Amino acid sequence: MARVRAIHRAKDAEAGMKALEEFETGYWGQRYPAIALSWRRNWDHVMSFFAFPESVRRIIYTTNAIEALNSKLRRAVRTRGHFPNDDAAMKLLYLVLNHAT
Repeated sequence: MARVRAIHRAKDAEAGMKALEEFETGYWGQRYPAIALSWRRNWDHVMSFFAFPESVRRIIYTTNAIEALNSKLRRAVRTRGHFPNDDAAMKLLYLVLNHAT
């Protein structure tokens, strides 16, 4: 889905629209027209995304620190399975949080 990535990584809204048009006419756009339709329907919201500098847009799009941290916590709990008591679970979460920062 590099073609979709080209839309949100465009330098400005005009380049983003051009990338969207290329996506629509390309293989993936023909195969999944609902994706391009969704981008077009929400283009006003996407335009506000281009108001930010490229470095900030990259952070907004690719980083969600809370979700990443929750994912690490879930993964740690899931791999351990069962805990003998609540303190054991709290210690594990404490260690994961310390390692994450």
